[in-house]
Amino acid sequence: MVKREIEEFNILIAGVGGQGNLLSSEIIATAAVKSGFKVRVADVFGAAQRGGSVLSHIRIGEKIFSPVIPEQNANVLLGFEPVECLRAAKFLSPTCVAIVNLRPIYPRDVALGKFKYPSIEEIINLLRELANKVLSKDFISVAEKAGDPMTLNVTMVGALASLKTLPIEKETLLEAVKEVVPPKTKEMNIRAFKMGYDETLKILKP
Repeated sequence: MVKREIEEFNILIAGVGGQGNLLSSEIIATAAVKSGFKVRVADVFGAAQRGGSVLSHIRIGEKIFSPVIPEQNANVLLGFEPVECLRAAKFLSPTCVAIVNLRPIYPRDVALGKFKYPSIEEIINLLRELANKVLSKDFISVAEKAGDPMTLNVTMVGALASLKTLPIEKETLLEAVKEVVPPKTKEMNIRAFKMGYDETLKILKP
């Protein structure tokens, strides 16, 4: 494979604690290194480790000097949770592709009736105003078919692999999955990756 020379490519993962942001960013960063790119990664946590906001910044290229993506500079958003995508909206570039899991995780205050969770339609419409393209699906249902809803993170890395603009090959990402995930879950995660890839290709078809 011939390495593509790129100055900057930024991937942002938005989710909540317990959804596997860190594993996803490790997989993507590992694949980027395998592809010969310089990589910087930063994980930013909210107030609660589990259930709080988590943003993972993955920056690839020759002109990367800070691990945190500047505002309006994310090329791709991987959104594990719908409202967390809105929290990350300031980072999206006008050319950004947002891949969004539609199944929400309701915060405690919403469950108690103190706050109202926005409608999914409202969230997607707002993202469409900010990003160039929004690819949305209940990716947790895809992960469930792969064997475990907890493989959502790897399912969405598979979705990421479907983008033609990504400077990392699908096969390299899959190699990184095999290296990074625990051995006992390797086959299930490989299945989740492939299903996430296939399902996103269906969305991309005209």
